[in-house]
Amino acid sequence: MVLGVLAMAATTPHWGASQASLLLTGNAARFRALLLHDWAPTGAALKDIAGFPMLRANLLLDSLLVVPAYCGLLVFVTLALGPAANRYPSLRQWLCVPAVAAGLFDIAENGMTGHALDELMHARLVDESVADITLASRLKWALLAVALVVVVWRAWRWRRGPGIRSALAPLACALAAAAFGVAAWFSLAQAVSIGLVAALVGVGTLVRSMATQRSATPPRAEFGARSHE
Repeated sequence: MVLGVLAMAATTPHWGASQASLLLTGNAARFRALLLHDWAPTGAALKDIAGFPMLRANLLLDSLLVVPAYCGLLVFVTLALGPAANRYPSLRQWLCVPAVAAGLFDIAENGMTGHALDELMHARLVDESVADITLASRLKWALLAVALVVVVWRAWRWRRGPGIRSALAPLACALAAAAFGVAAWFSLAQAVSIGLVAALVGVGTLVRSMATQRSATPPRAEFGARSHE
């Protein structure tokens, strides 16, 4: 995950350039304007740009590194906090579906964006192509919101004792889920930034708490506690 984020940061031309803003535009004119503003050399005309290589690299790294990382992390957390495997085996698997589906829509969104770049450079980009990208993006954020709601549900049941430290992870994940839901419903890229920060804080805190709890719990006692869920 860290490697993917760093690689994507290295292929982002400047602070403020965002995939989310571009992919939630919804129409070809706005898509083209954001491309030239965020992903093209300053003052360059469209005819002088050779295919937006940095954006293509950014999309490729997203598909190869970031998407598998966040899908795997969400699936791991969901299974680790999920109901006991001996009582609800099917439910544990179904709870992972939103995270996996979000990753699939993310990869589809990246592929459609690459196709839109080809249309822009070699043909005529139409609103329908950009609308498809925006739909895939909104579905991705909606599914990530659902996946985080599942994490919040399980994390709240799992948390140990009262207090803000114990509730930090589920509360941060709840904020991320709400932000991603707003981004999906209103096509609001600013909400994505809030959601990403909250998700990193929430899931990171949760994984750290789980690791600490596991190292402090004897295996037999841990198995007994999980088997009674």
